[in-house]
Amino acid sequence: MTKTLVFTATYNESDNAVPLVESIFAELPSSEVLVVDDNSPDGTGRLLENLQEEVYPDTLHVIVRPRKLGVGSAHKLAVKFALARGFERLITMDADFSHDPKYLPLMADLLEGNDFVIGSRYVEGGSCEYGPVRRWFSRSANGLARLLLHIPLKETTTSYRGFRSDLLERLDVDSIHGDGYSYFVGCAYRAARLSHKIAEFPIVFVDRRAGSTKISQAEIVKGFLMLLRLSWDRARGQSGARPLSHVAGDPPGGVVPCNACGSVYHVEKYPASISTPASTKYNCTSMAHASHGRIVRCLGCGLVFTNPQLPENEVTSLYMQVEDPTYLSNVDTRDRTFTYNLGKILPLLPRGGRLLDIGSYTGTFLQVARKHGFDVMGVEPSVWAARYANETLGVPTVQGTSKDIPPEAGRFDIVCSWDVLEHMPDPMAELTRINELTELHGVFSFSTLNFDSWPPRVLGERWPWMMDMHLYYFNEKIIDDMLRRAGFELKHVGTYCHIITAEYLMGKLQSLGIPGAGFALRAIRRTPLKRAYIPFRFGDIQLFVAEKTRELTSEFADLSLDRLTRAQGDAA
Repeated sequence: MTKTLVFTATYNESDNAVPLVESIFAELPSSEVLVVDDNSPDGTGRLLENLQEEVYPDTLHVIVRPRKLGVGSAHKLAVKFALARGFERLITMDADFSHDPKYLPLMADLLEGNDFVIGSRYVEGGSCEYGPVRRWFSRSANGLARLLLHIPLKETTTSYRGFRSDLLERLDVDSIHGDGYSYFVGCAYRAARLSHKIAEFPIVFVDRRAGSTKISQAEIVKGFLMLLRLSWDRARGQSGARPLSHVAGDPPGGVVPCNACGSVYHVEKYPASISTPASTKYNCTSMAHASHGRIVRCLGCGLVFTNPQLPENEVTSLYMQVEDPTYLSNVDTRDRTFTYNLGKILPLLPRGGRLLDIGSYTGTFLQVARKHGFDVMGVEPSVWAARYANETLGVPTVQGTSKDIPPEAGRFDIVCSWDVLEHMPDPMAELTRINELTELHGVFSFSTLNFDSWPPRVLGERWPWMMDMHLYYFNEKIIDDMLRRAGFELKHVGTYCHIITAEYLMGKLQSLGIPGAGFALRAIRRTPLKRAYIPFRFGDIQLFVAEKTRELTSEFADLSLDRLTRAQGDAA
């Protein structure tokens, strides 16, 4: 018997979700159902989980994501799920009964001889219950798509569609732009370009049974932009899909589960560039901006990270070997950077008290903090840097990682970690250890990368912080989720400021291949301007201050992580 998965995405569908699932099983009793819920405020996810536990423990799969991540990304997750679980057919539909489940047996039959089938309002026999203005707009948009994309489909925007697994493997959803409703246009275009075995059958599209529409004006604009992008690709003879040899399978070393939510489903953002392990690439002042691993985005929570990754012991070994004389030659800029940022958060910190700096490097921040009356201690994996901190600056520093801090060190009133969390092979475990090292109601302050800021959006793969040594690329919402799970409450978010010299800036620009940067660097070195201080605060590095509000137990993971992990099982 053909193994079929029926998928739908939900957000505030408490009136529709359970009856829909029951209707799906009534029409296709041998199928399995996957529902991805974006943490609906009306409790849709909990209703579905109860239905799964009480009625359909083996055939209903429920994944509750931590927030709204877009219906398109949910459909990408469904494709990954279907392929990982060995389903031969995937049928997708809306959750509001606008797609009548009565068509499911017909879709299953049509998939016997076709790679792609789609329910259409605009073929003969189809109809739509929209009002006249909305119906005209929808018909015009689909007609424009047919005209510009030169595909045989009269319907490209509905999600009532079915796929055979061999088409899913070639579809390459990773390279389909758009995580919202615009995804559907790109997906239909890609399917039509990849296969001629396509069936379009008439459906009666009814207006939703309950609730309100989720399509915003912004999504409509994104849909038209997607259409223009695809039209341009077609004019240049490009399908947008990557070669199958690049798409098929995960890289050697297997899948790295998401550190924030446990999901094993992700899409590739950027393929690996020149990426070879070398300790010099792990220097704080590394200029290896053209080298990074394969960058993916988690479909379970949106975290961006390197996949695959080196084993933790190898990463630690590389950091232990780091020697960075360039850092010392620019130590005055580091002193200014730490002085400025500490001054910004001082009102949020306890007066005096014990302070631990994780990833303290040569101890410059510890020296600054000690001048402000803190009793300081650092931990640093680099043998060279820890020795410099202890012997030259005289600031107590443990050589190693947070695991190596001796129990007799006790707890700290303040724990800091500047531009370190993105380097950690296991950030969630590190946050858990930081909880253990921090006094109750103590403060954890740190800076890290913000992948959802404008610089990475505009610069793409040329964003300078996409490097081998950076394993994770966070955003504010994910940081908030991880902190809460680790027993912290976020109190302050700001922009971290790096202060650098003009000479150092030109060196960075040269390493990025910016035209004229090399000439400017040689010229500026001949002038006093080379030591001019320049503040950098573009929002791609954020400053966080959090308060420890609870101790952790062995069951520290919140329910959303537990649910997500259980739903995915051992699909990896």
